[in-house]
Amino acid sequence: MSALWDPFIRDQTLIKLLVALVLGGLVGLERELKGRPAGLRTHVLVCVGSTILIIAARQSSAVFAGDAAAGQIVLDPTRLAAGIVTGIGFLGAGAILRIGDLVRGLTTGACIWFVAAVGIVVGNGLYPLAVMSTMLVLVMLELFGLIERRIPDVLYRALIVTVPTGEREVFEAWLRGHLAARKVRIQETLARVDAERDVTELTFRIRARGEFRTRGLIAEVSQRPEVREVEVEML
Repeated sequence: MSALWDPFIRDQTLIKLLVALVLGGLVGLERELKGRPAGLRTHVLVCVGSTILIIAARQSSAVFAGDAAAGQIVLDPTRLAAGIVTGIGFLGAGAILRIGDLVRGLTTGACIWFVAAVGIVVGNGLYPLAVMSTMLVLVMLELFGLIERRIPDVLYRALIVTVPTGEREVFEAWLRGHLAARKVRIQETLARVDAERDVTELTFRIRARGEFRTRGLIAEVSQRPEVREVEVEML
C-alpha cells in the first residue's frame, strides 16, 4: 500500500494541489467580486486541472524511465504543458463577448489562461514563481483597473449623411473641420451615388474618445442647408 502512495509523497502532490487551489482561487475571487461570468470555480478548476496533468506527466515519466532509457518509449512532459496552454485558449475565448462596439471578457479570458500557466508552474514544484506571479497579477488587476477607469472610453459610430452630389465636396470639407474641432477622427469615408435623385449617401466611420453627444451632432449636421438626411449608427 505504501508503494502506491510513495510517488505522491515524493512529488508533494497534496501540497501542489492545495497551492494550485489557493492561487487559482485568489484570481477567481477577484473576477467573482467584479461580477464576471468566469469566476471562482472556473479559475480553481483550470488551475488545479493543469496541476493534475503536470503531476501525472511527471509521475508517468518516472514510471517509464527505464523503458525510455532503453529507447522503447519516448517521453517529453513539456509537450503536455504546451498542449494545456494551447487548449485553454478555447475556454478563454468562451468568456469573451462582443455587443456592438463593446467587447467584454478579454481580461477574464486572459486570467483563465494565466491560472492555467500557474497550474503548470505549481505542478513542476516552482512555488516561489507561482506565488510571486499571482500576487503581481492581483496587484496589476486592481491598480490598472483604477487607471483604466480614469481613461475615457473610445467610441465608434457611423455618421450617414445624404447630400446633393454637386455639394458633396463642400459638405465634406465642413464636416472634417467641424469634427476635428471636437477631436473626433474620421477613419473611413464611403460614398454611394444615387443618379436618379442626384444625391450621394456618405458614410463616415468616426472614432471619438470620451462622451459622444449623438443628438447634438445630428442637430448640427441637420442645420446645414445641403443636408437632406442624417443618422448615426453604432458600430
